[in-house]
Amino acid sequence: MTKAEYRTFRRPFEAAAFRAALAVIPQFPRCVVLGLAWLGGNLGFLFDRRGRQIGMANLDIAFGDSKSAAGKKKILRRSFITFTRTLIDVIWFGTSPEKRLTKYVELDDSMQQLFCEKNQICITAHFGNWEVVGQIMALHKFPFHSIAMPVKNPEVDRLLIARREVTGQKIIPREGALRKLLGVLRSNGKTAFLVDQNTEENEGGIWADYFGLPVPVTPAPAALAAKTGSEIFIGFCAPLRGGRYRVYITETIKPPESAGEDTTRALTQQILSAIEREVSKHPEHWLWMYKRWKTKNRPDDSGRYPFYAD
Repeated sequence: MTKAEYRTFRRPFEAAAFRAALAVIPQFPRCVVLGLAWLGGNLGFLFDRRGRQIGMANLDIAFGDSKSAAGKKKILRRSFITFTRTLIDVIWFGTSPEKRLTKYVELDDSMQQLFCEKNQICITAHFGNWEVVGQIMALHKFPFHSIAMPVKNPEVDRLLIARREVTGQKIIPREGALRKLLGVLRSNGKTAFLVDQNTEENEGGIWADYFGLPVPVTPAPAALAAKTGSEIFIGFCAPLRGGRYRVYITETIKPPESAGEDTTRALTQQILSAIEREVSKHPEHWLWMYKRWKTKNRPDDSGRYPFYAD
């Protein structure tokens, strides 16, 4: 059986498992959800050898000798737990969302800047529970329009999007997304981006430094800000004790006075640097198992990139 045939074969089983999770997980009390996240994250750390290797290589890039190997392992273990909790909470918060989000998600005073009828661009990262940010904003009647990477299983993808949109958030397909987001901003709407993922040059990405190494990143937020005069807000959702979250904004970037390639590059670097600063403060909240440095920018830098880089 080829890989393609195997993927097709397992799709109905994956969909059935996800439907079962949709039925069962929302019935659990919060303490059980947290226990599952702790258990699942620890099991992932123990048995996901590849993820562990990638995570440690990434932590070496970010922190070098400033943190011990034991310290990096502790950060990585907590990152596995945070990621597992985020996945479970996509399902858990999708049932009785108003009651649960209101009880367990705390909005920092800095978030008040977004509660207005004004075109704004919100930037976050795979940090803490990034999914909650869109859900809580829609609950307050200011929904984000955002692009989400599709899950390879179409049925699971459909069910997941429905869960993400349960409070009114709008998930936009990648094809033609920028044109749609441009229309949203010109209609005084709000868009959201995850910019800490790879956007290769053949997909429109440009290079910016992240922890001292160039990575390909989307220039879309910077370009849209220049075209629409939209402010850019850098925000995050950090886990707290007791199963709670805190959503907050760290930086506000005024729209550039002029558009152009140089402006877009400078603003994109400013955005990525803001994310780097927050990840440096709270590294246990970021998704270290992601191949963020998988593409090499310059031959002379090849020795600085991790083992998985092409």
